[in-house]
This record gives sequence, structure tokens and C-alpha cells, in this order.
Amino acid sequence: MRSSVGFVILPMNATKIIFNSGDRFRVISVDDQIDRLNIYVQSTQKGSACPNCCLVSSRIHSYYTRKFNDLPSFGKSSRILLRARKFYCLTDECPLKVFTERFDNHFRSYQRKTERLQDRLLNIAIEAGGKSGERICGEFSIPVSDTTLLRIIDRTELPKSNEVVALGVDDWAIRKRERYGSILVDLAANRPIGLLGDREEKTLSGWLKERHKIQVISRDRYGNYQRGSTKGAPQAIQVTDRWHLLKNLGEAVRKILDREHAAMKRVRDSQSEISHASPRILKSMASPRQQEKFREVKRLLQQDIPIREIARRFKMSRITVRKYKHCEELPRKTYISPTGLEEHLGYIKKRKAENPAIQLRQLHTELKGRGYQGAYSTLSDGLARHSLAMGKKKGIKTVLPSDLSLWRPSRSAMLFFNDPKKLSGDESNILNQLCTASAVLKQSLFFIRQFRQMMFKDQSSSGLQDWIQSVSDSSIPELCGFAKGLRQDFAAIKNAFDLPWSNGPVEGNVNKLKTLKRQMYGRCSLRLLEKRLILAPS
Repeated sequence: MRSSVGFVILPMNATKIIFNSGDRFRVISVDDQIDRLNIYVQSTQKGSACPNCCLVSSRIHSYYTRKFNDLPSFGKSSRILLRARKFYCLTDECPLKVFTERFDNHFRSYQRKTERLQDRLLNIAIEAGGKSGERICGEFSIPVSDTTLLRIIDRTELPKSNEVVALGVDDWAIRKRERYGSILVDLAANRPIGLLGDREEKTLSGWLKERHKIQVISRDRYGNYQRGSTKGAPQAIQVTDRWHLLKNLGEAVRKILDREHAAMKRVRDSQSEISHASPRILKSMASPRQQEKFREVKRLLQQDIPIREIARRFKMSRITVRKYKHCEELPRKTYISPTGLEEHLGYIKKRKAENPAIQLRQLHTELKGRGYQGAYSTLSDGLARHSLAMGKKKGIKTVLPSDLSLWRPSRSAMLFFNDPKKLSGDESNILNQLCTASAVLKQSLFFIRQFRQMMFKDQSSSGLQDWIQSVSDSSIPELCGFAKGLRQDFAAIKNAFDLPWSNGPVEGNVNKLKTLKRQMYGRCSLRLLEKRLILAPS
């Protein structure tokens, strides 16, 4: 072959480049076109086996050409034109008198793509999907459509999962808050092996009955998974996931903190501070500059400076200077509120005397009942003008603790589960104050740290039964309910303390599943989603 750039590739060299040394094919010629390489190939095997009777025949009936798309070369798409043969079947009883030549590799029957191209397209389709995969293939000179890529995935068989020994199962949202499915993961290989269309007991037990080698099932505390595992694989050991156990215990602690809100509020308020800020200067009140001018005018008047001279020096009216001469304090600007606030000043002073802690919102509601027409903000400004400021206008502000987020029940609950050695000084201080303010919280902290000690440090269930009994005897209803749930599934929970299996790999694959689902905009079928998840290269 002579290419457009002047170099020559001999058929023998092309054969070594395109095929392996053990392949029974020979390149006849290579045609370098503008946008494609056409590679002409013929088979070198002496005969072929009949697909019906499996008898090898070398008696040639005729020749024909098969066309295969192959991996691109030098930025161009490649096509292999294979000169194949038809053979006579040598068995008289065989219904196939003539059959086409079969090949062990590269070229499968009824295919238009080589095996190596098919494998690359499958990986691209699994990783990128249909439309995205089509664009990627176009960049690499592989002409293929999105529907072809999806058909390649659909025709690929899933690997067998009959040899799985340790299984992890969890649910995932097909449509959040409406429909849920189940994901099944081989914990030993850390690979997903199946998706179920629901999370019902019958579906899981039916799947398990077809696989008799399962010895361990890791799951959460969902009742359908518990019953389905028992019916479908009675020989398997069930293990409750440790993370879900701590999550359930954390929910109980959250309820305790909600119930003990009064104690939390007392401790939080004890750390709050009241700061007195400078009051706001409204337009109707004298500014510091005006106050300073008033004092300067009074000083000059005391020195018998003529009124005309003072007015000229400060650029004021002589009438104003005379008014200042007879005033001990700077007079306020006269302001009549259009809302008629002045009519209610007596009532406002009376209510503030009766209840100094009265809120502005409550006072506004009472005034509205008496005929006041102003808005809440208008009342606030009006009271400030009459030296009756309330709330923010009064300049009093409550400064909450800087670590306020730690006082929320959701954040405070985490302090009960953290390792005491890893708590910061502020966190330890908050936890100690909460336990001091509430005996229930102090007892809860003791039980939680005992539970954590057994799970993470001792990694033994030897004291679990006594712990359940102690919690049941306590007067904390939330923890008593948690202990009652442990008794109902005690064998699986006991295994969670004693065995290393957990649902960690399952949660990771659920996250991967959600990513694939969002990549396909949530509109893919369960079959396609399952194959993209399971067939994904590791």
C-alpha cells in the first residue's frame, strides 16, 4: 500500500500490526482513502466446523465478502473487508448442506463490528451513556449512534451471581418518597450484582432462594429485609449495619434533646449577654453637631457677646439665638404624627409602668384595638421621638453565644456520640453544662458512651444484653423504645458487634447508582440502569 504521504506498508507488516501472531488472518492490501482506511483481509485457516454437527470441513463451496468496522487508525475510521468462505458439510445426515466460515476471535457471526471495537464501545456506553458516548466516539472517528450504543449494553449479558457468599442489601430511591428499589452488593468483591424493582419481602426472598451459597447478609433494620432474608436464605447469618444502629440511636437522642429543650434554653441563656448600644439618632432628634452648637451659643451668651455677632458667627437667625438664651436644653423639633400617636402616649406610659418587659408587637396590637392606624415600624420610630424607645431602638441587644449552632438539637446530639478525647474545649463545656442542667441528659450520655465502647473499642457483644436491660429499666422512654427494637432483632445486632461485615460498600454503590441515575436524567429503565452499574469497569 502506498499512502498519500509517501511511505509504503507491505501486507506482511500490516498483518503484524493489525493482528496478533496467533491469529489466522492475512492482510491482502490497505486502501487509504480521504476519510477511511479500507483493509482487505482473508482467512488462512484450512477449514471450518459445521455449526450443526461440529464436523470440520475444508471443501469450499464459494467466497463472499464481510464488512466490519474496526478501531480508528491515524485519525481515520477503519473498515475491514474480510474474504470469507462457504463450505460443504461432509455429514450426509446434517440438515445444513452449506455453511459459512466461523472464526474463533475478532469476527463473530451476524456482527458488523470487530470484537475489540465492540468492547471499546461497550465501555464508552457504560461510562458515558448514549448521547454523550456518541459525541465522544465522533471525536475519535468512530461513527456510531446513541441507539447503537444502548443496544450494545442491552445485548450484553450480566455476569452470574450464583457464587456470592457475603451479600449486602439496601434500598435506593427510584422516585423519591414514592417508589423505592433494592441494591444487592457482593461484599467480598465490593461489586454490585443486581437491582430489584422494589423492597418487598417476597421479591428479596425469591432472589435469595436461587442462590444457595450465601452465608452472610448485611442489611439495615428494615422489617421486609429481615423477613425476606430469613425466608430466602435461612442458612445465612444476618448482620445489622452498625451505621444504621448509631443512626437509630441518634434519632432517639434527638428526641430527648427536643424534650429537654427547657434545660438547653436555660444553659444557653446563661451564656447570653445584654449589650447597651448607643441609641439611634432620628431626624426629629438633635444631632451631636446641633447639641455642640447649642452649648457654644450658651457659652458666648454668658460672655455678653452681642446676639448679632453670635448670629453672624454661626450663620443663624437672631430669633433662634434669643430662643436659645432662655432655654436650659436644646428644644426638640415639633413633630405631630399623622397616625395620632400623641393621643395614645398616656396609655403607652401606663402600660410600660405596669409591665416594663412588654413587647413592642404586643403594644402595637393593643393600640390597633384602640384606633391607632400606624404600622409597626411607624410606632417604633414614633416612640423613639418621644423618648419611649423599645426594642432595637432602645439600643439593648441580646448577644447569643458564638457557638450557637452547637445548641441546636441536631448538632448537640453529635456531641453525645463523639469521642470525648476529640471534643474541643467549647464542645466539652457545652456537654458538661447540659448534663449538669438535666439528669436525663447525663444518664443518656452514660448509656451512649457505653454503647459506643462496646461497638468500636471492645468490638464485642458480651455486655450488650446487660446494656439493653439497664436501658429498659431507666425512665427514658426514647432509649427504652430503642432497646425494645434491639430485642426484636437481637441475633443480627449481636453479629454487628462481633463480625467485621457492614453495609459500607453498599452505601458507596448506592451513591454511584444515584450518579448514574442523574446522568440519565432519571428517565432510564431499571434494566439499563442495572447493566450500567454492574458492567462498569472497576
